[in-house]
Amino acid sequence: MITKRRQSIAFSGISLFLVAVVQPASMTGCSSSSSLPGTGGQVGSGGKSGSGGATGTGGATGSGGATGSGGATASGGASGTGGASSGSSGGAGGGSTGSGGVGGGGTGTGGVAATGGASTGATGGNGGSVASATGGSAGGGTAAGGGGGATSCAGHAVSFNANIPGNSDPAMAKVQVTIPAPSTDLPTMNANRTVEFWAFVKTTSWAADANTMFFYGTNNRDSDGFGFDFGITANGIGTIDPFTNGSTDPMGDNKPSGLMANVDQWAHFAMTWDGTAVRAFVNGVEKVTVPIAMLNTGRSALIIGGYPPAFFNGYIDEFRIWNVARTAADITSTMHKTLVGNEAGLVGYWKFDETTGTTAADSVTTAGHTAHDGTLMANTTANLPTFIPSTAPIMCP
Repeated sequence: MITKRRQSIAFSGISLFLVAVVQPASMTGCSSSSSLPGTGGQVGSGGKSGSGGATGTGGATGSGGATGSGGATASGGASGTGGASSGSSGGAGGGSTGSGGVGGGGTGTGGVAATGGASTGATGGNGGSVASATGGSAGGGTAAGGGGGATSCAGHAVSFNANIPGNSDPAMAKVQVTIPAPSTDLPTMNANRTVEFWAFVKTTSWAADANTMFFYGTNNRDSDGFGFDFGITANGIGTIDPFTNGSTDPMGDNKPSGLMANVDQWAHFAMTWDGTAVRAFVNGVEKVTVPIAMLNTGRSALIIGGYPPAFFNGYIDEFRIWNVARTAADITSTMHKTLVGNEAGLVGYWKFDETTGTTAADSVTTAGHTAHDGTLMANTTANLPTFIPSTAPIMCP
């Protein structure tokens, strides 16, 4: 365990290399969309070989068919019939006027692999799990195949796997963002702020002062640093340590995070200052509240992934800085969504959706904003952070 004396950030000994590992299976942009909009095979029939439509269909956004019904215009087939004048051909699905009665067709119903459902007239199931966008399980008629799941927009994340799970890390893999004066996009001194991000926390992360996730401040005097790291494990629960200064630590170590320490997991973290208290949130829930008279955060580069000697050995995604103190409701309203980039108060936004290179783009789109791109750095080329497909629970807006 190291002491809470935060050393001055100096990167003169760190070499920058313009090589990064190319990760396969790029996931840029929104992915995993629905299939054909509510089709169910041959129009007016029960579908080919009894299927309810092309594999994976369930209507637009997972619905049972066009206009959210079990078939075209809410009907199960031509004039509501299904197949050869009886609805016997094809899986049992939507009947007349989208219902699932006897003799129902099955055009565009939900169901497993877009089949018409296990039983005639069965109500369409839910649209599947989040990000699947498929039709419901065993979806039948009754006008719909269920509501489809949301679509994943997680894209990529940045991995710091070269870092070891402890302090005195030789790799020092990180993303450095320089925001020079006179810019106020990095809230310093006593300015209100919110820093939030998703992190993939490993079971090895729960060690006091050994895996810092972000930091900035010069550490020349009290209240000059602003950062977030972990504490020990207590009763099976991992603890967190949001810190705000260099020589002493009014926040204190070992604040319960609510996260089980024996599971590798994605979690959302946020740290705010509203002029009266520093607060820390885990998955949108306030876990730490410490009244402080005043902050005096120094200006330095923003370091995502740690600072000497304590560097994070997991993944980070959707790193955001705001010049306002966000509430729990504010945080939960957007933490599962990508941002447009012009939201009020947003002054720094790194999605890490790149697949190659050593630059992480600042995605703030507000008119007049000067982009502050991050640079991937480490002690050697082999230890550079890498871009990997993200599995964080981030959905398209």
